[in-house]
Amino acid sequence: MYDVAIIGGGMAGCACAYRLARCRVRVVLLEKENDICMGATRANSAIMHAGYDPHPGTLMAKLNVKGNAMSREICKKLHVSWKDTGSLVVALNDEDMDTLQDLLERGRENGVPGLELWDAAQVRAKEPNVTETAKGALWAPTAAIVNPWEFGLAMAEVAVQNGCELRRRFPVEKIEKTAEGYALSDGKDTVEARYVINAAGVYADRVNNLVAAPSFTVEPTVGEYYLLDKCEGNRVSTVIFQCPGKEGKGVLVAPTVHGNLIVGPNAVVRRDPDDTSDTAAGLAEVRQKAVRTVPGVDFRQNIRNFAGMRANSTVDDFIIDFAAAHFLNVAGI
Repeated sequence: MYDVAIIGGGMAGCACAYRLARCRVRVVLLEKENDICMGATRANSAIMHAGYDPHPGTLMAKLNVKGNAMSREICKKLHVSWKDTGSLVVALNDEDMDTLQDLLERGRENGVPGLELWDAAQVRAKEPNVTETAKGALWAPTAAIVNPWEFGLAMAEVAVQNGCELRRRFPVEKIEKTAEGYALSDGKDTVEARYVINAAGVYADRVNNLVAAPSFTVEPTVGEYYLLDKCEGNRVSTVIFQCPGKEGKGVLVAPTVHGNLIVGPNAVVRRDPDDTSDTAAGLAEVRQKAVRTVPGVDFRQNIRNFAGMRANSTVDDFIIDFAAAHFLNVAGI
């Protein structure tokens, strides 16, 4: 019997395995795909957020800031590609400037270091290719870019070296309570563990419902992207966010750790959590929104389109709590 079974080999599951493998416990990491980090971890914006956006007092507010610092330290130890770029949230009108003031106050309450409100001249001095209509921006120096797939793999590799067992192609289809914990089955084999961590991403609500009453629903939200050639990699040197407003948070334009330029995403809820297809309408939306902040992006240099699926949930925060005895949800992240 294992002490802890972790369901889901994405970033959250790999991080749990990385930490627990340092303890005197037997840990098994269960992943339904034929390799780890095959879901949201390998298809996202690759941004390490500073933490100014979450509302103060939430888990998200606390853990964004703490996780940013911890991730920087872990990536350095494990030789994971990381670059401190900082980020700019660009305001295009006076209403946006009011929003930036709110984000500044929220970020400072969350403990984000180094936040500053910049005027248009400061923004243009830092990023000459940002639109000339920019009114100003919120500067967050602790934002960074990372190779998320490499990050998850590195943590899983260290966990395995420290004794964690990795079982791939193990989709958890049934969970039964036992005298000492839980029995998890993929329909063929069974794994028994005293504790279970549910880090199943877009399937976390389904896994929760195998053990406890429904308390949240995952709303699989697809985001579509352009990945541009390295000749566009110097278009911006920082992560350029659009100011959140009535139409959402807009799209970002950012460098990658490999020297490319990434543009996206949009946000569309889909019923099928495995549907990561691109659409003409979605990609058109990304292009239309991106040029509002960085009008010179040359989309003719596109080398790849892709989409990732976010595990948004009906709870407006990270979900880290015990749904049942010895059964911990780590979801909506």
